[in-house]
Amino acid sequence: MPLYKKIEEPGYSIGVWKIEEGLPFFEELFHGHPDIQHEHKRLQWFASRHLANLMLGQPDAIVNDDTGKPNFKTAAQNISLSHTAGFAAVMLSKKYAVGIDIEAIHPKIERIAHKFMQPEEIAAIPAEEKLQKITLYWSAKESLFKLYGWGGIEFKTQLLIGPFTMQQSGTFKASIETPHLPLKDITVNYQFFDGHVLSYVAGI
Repeated sequence: MPLYKKIEEPGYSIGVWKIEEGLPFFEELFHGHPDIQHEHKRLQWFASRHLANLMLGQPDAIVNDDTGKPNFKTAAQNISLSHTAGFAAVMLSKKYAVGIDIEAIHPKIERIAHKFMQPEEIAAIPAEEKLQKITLYWSAKESLFKLYGWGGIEFKTQLLIGPFTMQQSGTFKASIETPHLPLKDITVNYQFFDGHVLSYVAGI
């Protein structure tokens, strides 16, 4: 299907693609195929790269650097990718480092919240908001991790989210606490839709 959602801001652009096509649709568009055995994962891989090419306006390979960060092989654009079973999301910028993440809202996230959130953060969430807000915390920290781009970071203690009141869409502040490249006052954008949450950051 066409783009499900498009966001254009000064300095970056975002596209969200709803994955409704099967593998044959994407496989015909690409010469090289990934070595991914799981069919659904392979479908998500194709969808995210197809969306990236559409946004770029031309086909270009995406390669990962030593830390796993994706880069276009030739285009002078920063890129961040994310996908779920239902959606692919891409963020591009010629000006900024970027990070994007999309997550399906699923109760299993509550079982691992202690791995990426402080106990006081979890305890402060109202019961009726817990599932959505914990998912948003995870998504935001994934976006921050991708923005940072150097790997080797501890989500629970080095990716810090400031207090905020959760809405259907909005922003909040975050920081990345590392000796290598500490970053303060980062604006995290987010929005909920169709059983998912999308978060994204731009900077550096």
